[in-house]
Amino acid sequence: MKKNRRKFIKNSLNLLPLTFFPLESFSYLKRKNKLKIALQVYSFASQIVQRKFDILDFPDLLRDTYNISGAEYWSIGFLGKENENNYLLDLKKKSDDLGIDNLIILVDNIDLLTMENGPSLASSNKNDRNNAINFHKKWIDIAKKIDCHSIRINLRSEEDADINKILDNSSESILKLIEYSKNDNVSIVVENHGGITGDADWLVSLMKNINSQYIGTLPDFGDYNFCIKRGSLDFGNLTNNCENQYDKYEGVKKLMPYAKGVSAKSHEFDNSGEELYTDFSKMMKIIKNSSYEGYITVEYEGAMMNMFGGKGNYLNPDEGVKATQNLIKKHI
Repeated sequence: MKKNRRKFIKNSLNLLPLTFFPLESFSYLKRKNKLKIALQVYSFASQIVQRKFDILDFPDLLRDTYNISGAEYWSIGFLGKENENNYLLDLKKKSDDLGIDNLIILVDNIDLLTMENGPSLASSNKNDRNNAINFHKKWIDIAKKIDCHSIRINLRSEEDADINKILDNSSESILKLIEYSKNDNVSIVVENHGGITGDADWLVSLMKNINSQYIGTLPDFGDYNFCIKRGSLDFGNLTNNCENQYDKYEGVKKLMPYAKGVSAKSHEFDNSGEELYTDFSKMMKIIKNSSYEGYITVEYEGAMMNMFGGKGNYLNPDEGVKATQNLIKKHI
C-alpha cells in the first residue's frame, strides 16, 4: 500500500509542469539554507574597554553560550595582545578546536580615551595615507594568523571634501593594501560607517572603481552608519536624527551584491522582541533576495551606548546578543 502511494506521488509530480515550482523558489531556499549567524566581539565593547573581557575566551563563549560558529573581531578589543604571537596562535587553536570560523577584523585607528583618530586611508595628505596603509598592513598580518578572510577599514574624510578626490585617494590606498593582502588571501571590506561611506551610491562606485575580488562591502543596519553628514562620533546619541540620512533599506540592497559579510546592528528592543530602529523582517528579506551566502553577524551596540550615557532602555551585552540572535532566527 505504501509502495503504491509513493508511486502515485512520484507520477503525479512528474506530470506537473516545471513552472509549478519556479526556479527562483529553489534558489531562494538554497540561499536561505546557506545563511548562518556569527557574533561580533564588539557586542561586548563595554566590557572590553573596562578590561573585563579577554578575546581569548571568545571562541568558548560562542560555542558554549550561543551555539554560534562564526566569529568577528575588533582591533581595539585585542588590547595590545595582537603583538603577542603566542596569543594569536592560542586564539587560532581554540577556534579550530571548537569549530569556529574566524571571519573579519573590524580595524579602528582611534584612541577611545581621547576619541582622536589616526591617519586616514582617504586623506588628502599622502604621508597620512601612507601611515594609514602601514597601520592596516599590520592587521592584515594578524588576520592571516587567526585565519580571518577580511579586515574592515574606515574611510574617514572631511565632510566638505570633493567626493571624486576622496574616491581617488581611497582607491589608491585600498589597491596598495590589496597588493599586500592578496598573497595571503585576505580581502579588504568597507563598511557603510557614516560620512562618505554612508552614501551607498558612492560606496558602490568605489567597488566598481577598484574592481577586485579582494574588495567588498560590509552592509550595516545602523541608522548612524547611513548618516552622510554625521558630525563627531557620539556613542551616547547614535540613534539621533541625522541631517543627511541615506535610506538604510535601499542602501543595504545596493551594497549586498558586493558583500563579504553583513552586520546586523541592534540597539533597543520592544516588548515583542523587535528592534526599535530597524525592521529586521525587511532587512532579512533584502538579504535573502540577494545572491549573498554566508554569515549574518550579531552586533549589539546598546551596552556601549549605555556606558557612554545614552538615554535608552538598553540590555546588557549577553541579553542584547541573545535578543538580536533570536530576531535573526525569527526572520531568516
